[in-house]
Amino acid sequence: MPVRTAGGFTLLEVLLVLVLIGGATVLFTLNADKIIEPQPMAELEKAFHRAQSEGRWMAVEDRKTYRLVWDKENQRFVLLDRAVVSNYPIEGLEGKPSKLNATFFYQVPLTKGASFQDSSWYRADSINLYPDATSPLFKVRLEDGTRQLELEVEPFTGFITKRSG
Repeated sequence: MPVRTAGGFTLLEVLLVLVLIGGATVLFTLNADKIIEPQPMAELEKAFHRAQSEGRWMAVEDRKTYRLVWDKENQRFVLLDRAVVSNYPIEGLEGKPSKLNATFFYQVPLTKGASFQDSSWYRADSINLYPDATSPLFKVRLEDGTRQLELEVEPFTGFITKRSG
């Protein structure tokens, strides 16, 4: 009678394959930011959201008015008091040449009788973030070379109410 050997893999072989797959996954995860090319407009928008939301909370916690500005030379958003309080670089694009820009606009509603009318947008160098977590009604125009994105920001929550571009 012939002897039959069981087919398949040994436990050691299965564990070795699992360790190799796990190691490859860890290496990919740690280097994913270097593998995947960052999208400048998406990174600029993320930096803006981070800067304005953290700035609102800092204004509330410190009971101070802070100014949010775009530092064109260093390609980053900056939160100012009398000096730089915090800065928000564009992730993945530090030190790389780019044509990023952010321009702020604010609006002052005009009253006519009991109702409000839309007024014009005025360009501003900075936007104030107040200690009660509000800001003026403002929009920011984010630019990456030829592409533009305008975000209108609700003054009481900081949520984006209108998006165009």
